[in-house]
Amino acid sequence: MKKVISWLILGLFVICSGGLPQPTGQSQAKPEDLLKNLVLVEKVAEVPAKMKIGLESIKPKESLAMLTYLASDLLEGRETGTRGYQLAAEYVASLFSLWNIQPAGDRQTGLSGRFSPLASDQAQAQPQRSYFQEVVLKEIAESSSQIVVETRKGDLVKTRTFTGGIDYSSLTVIPETVSGTVVFAGYGITEKDIAYDDFKNLDVKDKIVLIISEAPGKDNPNSPFQKKELKEKYFPPESPLPMMRQPAGRFNKIEAISKLGPAAILQVANTTSDLELIRSFISRRRTSDDRPIDPRPRRRMVLPGGGPTMPFERSPVINITREMANAILESTGQTIDELKAKIEKTFKPASMSLPATRVTIKSEVKASLVRCFNVLGYIEGSDAKLKEEVILIGAHMDHLGAFDGYVFNGADDNGSGTVGVLNVARAMVLNPEKPKRTVVFALWTGEEKGLLGSRYYVRHPAFPLEKTVAYLNLDMIRRTFDEASLSRMTRMFNFPSAQDLLKKIRADNFLPISFSAGSGIADVLKQANQYVGLDLWLRESTSEGRTMGGSDHASFAAEKIPWLFANTAMTSDYHQTSDSVDKVSGELMAKISRLIYLTAYLLADK
Repeated sequence: MKKVISWLILGLFVICSGGLPQPTGQSQAKPEDLLKNLVLVEKVAEVPAKMKIGLESIKPKESLAMLTYLASDLLEGRETGTRGYQLAAEYVASLFSLWNIQPAGDRQTGLSGRFSPLASDQAQAQPQRSYFQEVVLKEIAESSSQIVVETRKGDLVKTRTFTGGIDYSSLTVIPETVSGTVVFAGYGITEKDIAYDDFKNLDVKDKIVLIISEAPGKDNPNSPFQKKELKEKYFPPESPLPMMRQPAGRFNKIEAISKLGPAAILQVANTTSDLELIRSFISRRRTSDDRPIDPRPRRRMVLPGGGPTMPFERSPVINITREMANAILESTGQTIDELKAKIEKTFKPASMSLPATRVTIKSEVKASLVRCFNVLGYIEGSDAKLKEEVILIGAHMDHLGAFDGYVFNGADDNGSGTVGVLNVARAMVLNPEKPKRTVVFALWTGEEKGLLGSRYYVRHPAFPLEKTVAYLNLDMIRRTFDEASLSRMTRMFNFPSAQDLLKKIRADNFLPISFSAGSGIADVLKQANQYVGLDLWLRESTSEGRTMGGSDHASFAAEKIPWLFANTAMTSDYHQTSDSVDKVSGELMAKISRLIYLTAYLLADK
């Protein structure tokens, strides 16, 4: 299993950006607040008898055995819509059947012999639930796009055409044509505290909005945007790892602008030259034995049929060159850099409408349909009334696939979370006393393609969403922290320093957990952890979207369902073929599974 660098080919057009947007602003945590969020257990308590058998069934050895199969070369990286993913789905369904977990997938006929108990011919003629919820996805095979800039001066009409991937770029493709007049909105910023508003008296609804990235005065110490809070907001540091999701709680300017209702947002880089930007359009991959070139285009998939969008899809941004921006601004007689200099000289907006300029964005795609599955099972609650309500525990089972003999095994991402769900499912079944509410177990497809499996589920739930009390998400739960990974996490979550954390915790026993505000989940986690003894850091979140990382809990957060997200150390093996079983901590994976089992049981039994 050789190491291959993950790489991203930029898509050609987007009205809704599929990048990695962040929830709105959050300032750096104070040391005393950090310590308040730590939950440390001096002595592990004896678990109550009604949960004991299930808890004791979760062991490192069994966890590693299941993970070894799920992350084996045989499963070819479990990419959505592939044979390897189907093998993983069949494996999970067979375990559910073996453990007598009830199927919660689609209703089908003729299920006898396939993970279902034998039944009479008459019963077999009736549709029965399977473990598989079919998810049909649309795969974008080819795409192309153009942006046409039309400028009128009297009877003269000047038209220029720009090409996606050469003059502009974005991350996803939508087959649409959008056209509108243009407004220039400076840096696209509203900051009332410093009396700066690029949108004052500017109507941007259904317009094409042209902005500059970041904020005025990036290198000017006298800029009002160099104040600590604004500097952190508009000039954030880069992610500590390539391809790592951006820090949670970070302000997203594009997301804020999109709420004003523009048709699209065109963004010019504040300080990056056209040459640097164009170079970024071309994937630069070094050839080596450890990181061979992977020429595959990134598989792009979407849920067909429209439907509600996610918060991270409400940011229609296209990154353009200065040459293209100057063509748009031609009717003003000013270039983008001249307008930028004017703003930075006075720190006052220079926004304006450009009624004589129209921009038309055209996109075309070729697509095909791909068939894949979520795997769903449940145990029924013991209370006649409360069993109508459900606690849902899930993890994505898909990963990045394989190429030319190189397998992205995805042991941590997310074989480990899949094993966590299996551990909890088996524990719930083995425990003689069942909780009052029904507990549902879900393994999602298509998370790596945009949370597609969990998003499909919330559109087509096996159990009513209004009866779903909470969703518990497991994603990457097997890698212990060390000083380096703690340092990365402190930067992600705006901690003061990793050393503050190291003084208080055991790094190899540490687990950060985020959860939705006002859900009461923190109290349940503290109660459950008495019987496990992890060093927890609890983080309550009020944000939308890819809250605390881009995983499947975001699909439920968008539906206002209380959620929990457990996730361990981010390492340099993220999305590499080096994400393999030999680097696993079976003990940590089992401990986290025990914590989630107890948390789910307590929530289901309240």
